[in-house]
Amino acid sequence: MQERIFVVDDEPKIGTLFSNVLARDGYEVEAFVNPVSMLDQLDEDRLPDVILADMMMPQMTGVELLDALNDRAPSVPVIIMTAHSSVQTAVEAMRQGAFHYLQKPVNLEEMRALIYKAIRLYGAQQELEEIKEKQQAEYPISGILGESDPIVQVRETIQTLTGASNTTVLFSGETGTGKNLAAQTLHYNSARSRKPFTEINCAALPDNLLEAELFGYEKGAFTDARTAKPGMFEIADGGTLFLDEIDSMSLALQAKLLSFLESRTFRRLGGVEDRTVNTRVLCATNANLESSVKEKEFRKDLFFRINVVNVKMPALRHMERDVLRIADSLITRFNNELKRSITGLTEAAQEKMLEHMWPGNVRELRNVLERAMIFAQGDTIDAEDLTLAPPSQIGDVFGTAGAFQFPLGRTIEDLEKAYILRTLQTREDSYAKIADSLGISKKTLWDKRKRYNLDEQVER
Repeated sequence: MQERIFVVDDEPKIGTLFSNVLARDGYEVEAFVNPVSMLDQLDEDRLPDVILADMMMPQMTGVELLDALNDRAPSVPVIIMTAHSSVQTAVEAMRQGAFHYLQKPVNLEEMRALIYKAIRLYGAQQELEEIKEKQQAEYPISGILGESDPIVQVRETIQTLTGASNTTVLFSGETGTGKNLAAQTLHYNSARSRKPFTEINCAALPDNLLEAELFGYEKGAFTDARTAKPGMFEIADGGTLFLDEIDSMSLALQAKLLSFLESRTFRRLGGVEDRTVNTRVLCATNANLESSVKEKEFRKDLFFRINVVNVKMPALRHMERDVLRIADSLITRFNNELKRSITGLTEAAQEKMLEHMWPGNVRELRNVLERAMIFAQGDTIDAEDLTLAPPSQIGDVFGTAGAFQFPLGRTIEDLEKAYILRTLQTREDSYAKIADSLGISKKTLWDKRKRYNLDEQVER
C-alpha cells in the first residue's frame, strides 16, 4: 500500500509543486489550502503517514493545527514549514509535537529525506503499538484460570492493583504456580502497558553480572566494559521490571536495590551521575522470605519494602477441580500447536489427575499434558496416557488426617525426607515447635529443609 501524505498550505502553487514531486516518489498525496478541510478529511481507518503543514495560515496557525492533531491523530508525524525563520517559532512547533520543521523556500531534497525518515519512524511506532495491543490481548486478567477461592482472590487483587501503577508487589508461591504470568498480567492491564515489561532471574547470574545487568555501566567501569550500557532499570523506564527469585540476591546487592526503591535514583557502575527513572518493580520468590529474614539471609528492611502487597499464588493441589479447567485450556492450546483434535479427558484420566498432588504445579501439568497429547492414540486422553511420577519418587506422600503412609522398598533417607515434608505441610506452627516435635534442633531442621529442597514444596 502506498504511503499517504497530506500537504497543507494556503498557497495552491505550493501544494501542486509538492504533490507532483512526492507523487513521482511513489507517494499518494492530497493537498489542502485550508487546514480545517484537512481535519475534516481525517479518517481513523486510513490516516496519513505524514502531514506537511505551513506554519502561518489565515484560518489556523501551525501550532493550533498541531493542537488539533494531537487530539485526533496523535501518532501521525507532522513537519512544519515556516517562512518566519525565527528559532523560537520552530522550537514552539517542536514543543507542541511537530516531528521537525522546514524553512521556506523549502529545499526539495531535504523535504524528501525528512519525509522518508518520518515514515520509517511512524511505521516502527505503528508496529510497536500493534505488538503492545497483541500483548494486552494475550494477558487478560481472566487468563489466570480457576474458580477456587484462592485463585479468585488472586484475580481480584490483580484487578485492584492495575490502578496502583507505582506500588511494588511481591508474588510468592511454589515453583510452577504462574508468578511470571501474574506479573505480566498486572503490567499489561495497568497504565504502564505501553511501556516495556522486562524481567531477570536473579538466580541465573552471578552477583557481579546481576548488578551490571540491573544498574548498567559506563565505559571503562571494568575490563570488558568497552562501551557504556544501560541497565534494566533504565530500559524499563516508564514500564515494569520483574525480579524473579529475588531471594537469590546477595545482601550487598539487596542494599542497592532498597536504595533504588526508596528514591528511584541510581548510578551506573563506574558512573558519577545520578539517574532517575520511573520504573515499577515487581518481585517473585518461591522461598519463605520471613524465614530468610530470621536467618539473616534476606534484609528485613528490603522485605518490608517489597512486601507492600503480597500476591500468594496457590499450589495446584489447593485449587480443587481447577486442575481440570486448566487442563481443558491447555488441551485447546496444544491442539493448535500440535495439530491434534483431542476432545478432552476421560473420567478415568480426570480421577487420576485429581488424585495427583502436582508438586510441580501448572508447569508439571503442562508438561504431562503435552506428552499425553503427543502419544495419545485416540481423540481423548485416558488415564494410561498420563505419565505421573509416583509419590515415592517425588517425596509427595500423603495419608489421611493425622496419618503418614510410606511404601516399602525405599531408603531411610527417602523416609526421613517424606516424613519431614509431611510434617511441614500439615502443621502451621513455628519452625522451632516443628523441630521440637521431630526431636531435632531448629538448625538441624533448617539443614534438612535445604538439603532436601523442601521449602519449594511447602506453603507457609
